[in-house]
Amino acid sequence: MKRPFLRLAAIGSFILFGTFIGLRAQAQHDSLAAFSLAEINWQLDSLLPCYHFKARDTSFAAREQLNIYAFSPDSVPAYSPEIVAQRLKDLGSPISMDYNSYVQAYINLYAVRRREQVERMLGLKEVYFPIFEEELDRQGVPIELKYLPVVESALNPHAVSRVGATGLWQFMHATGRMYKLQVTSYVDHRRDPYRSTEAAVRYLKNMYKTYGDWLLVIAAYNCGPGNVNKAIARSGGKRTFWEIRDKLPRETRGYVPAFIAATYVFNYAAEYNLYPKHVDFSFQQDTVQILRSKVSLKHLADMTNTDFYTLKDLNPELKLDIVPYSGKPYVLRVPMRTGQHMAVFRDSIHLAIAKLDADAAKATYSANRVSPLTNRPYEKPSARPTYAKGGKGAAGSSLVYHKVRSGEVVGTIAARYHVRARDIQSWNRLRGYRIKVGQRLKIYAPKRYASSNSHKKKSTTSSPTARIAGKYHVVRPGDTLWDIANAYDGLTVNKIKSLNGLRNNALQVGQQLKIK
Repeated sequence: MKRPFLRLAAIGSFILFGTFIGLRAQAQHDSLAAFSLAEINWQLDSLLPCYHFKARDTSFAAREQLNIYAFSPDSVPAYSPEIVAQRLKDLGSPISMDYNSYVQAYINLYAVRRREQVERMLGLKEVYFPIFEEELDRQGVPIELKYLPVVESALNPHAVSRVGATGLWQFMHATGRMYKLQVTSYVDHRRDPYRSTEAAVRYLKNMYKTYGDWLLVIAAYNCGPGNVNKAIARSGGKRTFWEIRDKLPRETRGYVPAFIAATYVFNYAAEYNLYPKHVDFSFQQDTVQILRSKVSLKHLADMTNTDFYTLKDLNPELKLDIVPYSGKPYVLRVPMRTGQHMAVFRDSIHLAIAKLDADAAKATYSANRVSPLTNRPYEKPSARPTYAKGGKGAAGSSLVYHKVRSGEVVGTIAARYHVRARDIQSWNRLRGYRIKVGQRLKIYAPKRYASSNSHKKKSTTSSPTARIAGKYHVVRPGDTLWDIANAYDGLTVNKIKSLNGLRNNALQVGQQLKIK
């Protein structure tokens, strides 16, 4: 569809498809030999810095449970052509899963030569295949097309080919624009797993209306419908992939067999002693709306005590890790806990985001420019504030102490006292923006905000540290394991996790946790 060569992408610091040297003799003349080793390495190495997932090995116990054939750890099973052909037929797909020496060459590549990389992809499929399957089913096309991104990008949303094709489905800029995938300085929807999947499935569906054969559709996805039409004409009007194969570009001759082989190996992984290496990442998520504000993922992570790299991986379409200003709400994907936190503290977080955005805008625009927040001309900036002796705060400010409550972050506290988050960080010598419940923070606030906050009545909100019979804690909105551990004497995060069999720090509102 989009490029002059077969793109086989990379996963982290490992290479999915490396050199094709040493494949069977019958396939030497085929497209596997169409690439030089230097070209392949250049393509794969260029993707390494873009990949952010961290793989972890499947535990020995888990592998033993999955190893239903009792293979030894180093065993690499092999099967006769008759068995492989029958297994492909048993898949029962509307796509012709033909078997021949070309397909077998790619099966060898996946199941023999690049086993470790395939196991990592088997882990990644748990993240992306549900997205693919839902969209393929919604549009009524074969579910097996979910294996195309395995060949296209090695399931890497950050993949960029040598000619600029980008994302899981490797869209070129022009083709992406045809299917309404926006590309700006801030956003590249070709990297968005949801938008790119919807566009790719529409493309495939449109091509099927033209060719009525899924293998020809897959070939057209690789080399474009123009090249497929030429191959049909040069072959005297023949209309199947294998009949026109020799008339197609060399890289496309291998692309369709690679797709069939990937489909086969992913469906029969256990038969080849292959097991998933899971990734420390999940697409279980919530969505929040950022309205008319420009904010970096780093600031948002600091405000909500969320891991920055998790936000980055959930939103791979953000090229600069910045949510751009927009007249329409920007839908941002966040972890479930962060979504719950932002729902509870929505107003204060939006106020903090707006303050950051306004500070940045005032530093960027001159006095006679229009503010994107108010749509009015900026007032002439006032004189730079003068700080009290010792640099503790601006003249006319008052020192107050703020006790951190559950759910509060530096950004929301800064908005409450009308100061900057980085000033709170400096006054209290914080490492980053991490704070904990009960911590006392020095704040040099303007007098009117210092006095108004210091005279507020004590909150009547019930404490988040609710006990049941003294042995359990009921999780409230905003609670974290750190908060809960600090609320009980002698309790630690690790002890809570051990008592409750928790594998990670994720909590659900209403969840009961043992504390003794």
